[in-house]
Amino acid sequence: MSTNNEIEFKQILNRSTYEEIYHTYFKNKKTFTQTNYYIDTNHFKLKQHHSALRIRVKDNHYEMTLKVPEDAGLTEYNHIVDIEPQLNMSIKLSQLPSDIRKIVKNEFNVFNDELVILGHLTTHRLETPHQNELLVLDKSQYLGKTDYELEYEVRSHDEGYVKFNRLLEEFNLEHKKPLNKVQRFFEEKNASKKK
Repeated sequence: MSTNNEIEFKQILNRSTYEEIYHTYFKNKKTFTQTNYYIDTNHFKLKQHHSALRIRVKDNHYEMTLKVPEDAGLTEYNHIVDIEPQLNMSIKLSQLPSDIRKIVKNEFNVFNDELVILGHLTTHRLETPHQNELLVLDKSQYLGKTDYELEYEVRSHDEGYVKFNRLLEEFNLEHKKPLNKVQRFFEEKNASKKK
């Protein structure tokens, strides 16, 4: 099990800016692919607490992560699990690692038969060090949609924000804080239900 505080800045990109950043910083980097399976109740109890639960599949490993908001960034609770995720699969509270189970049950008031895998998002990711931080370029596919995103994972919020803005200026971008991947996934899911 690991717990960490995540401070990152993100920017949604159009395809041409994605290509430009790719050729500038990632041309010789290896892409890796990961799929996130998103878990919530049918009434979105975790989403109501601005939290997200997922199982990430990468290299035949399954990692469960609960993200909970903090004053600066998020706290992540990460565990390797042996749950092989499938769409619409129910997840019992007893299947959750103990610290995640405690938060989901006591703070989010989730009952034993409420958690379900509501969908998945596949990301093709590139990473590179940049000014002593981690620069990440993502292409994500979900529900028939593709989007592009730049992430900058930093150690210090204030220093990182300055570096991130310099990077955006390099590509003539104005910072607009996007919805995170799970929010974008659920927004698209809700939009597709209304069609």
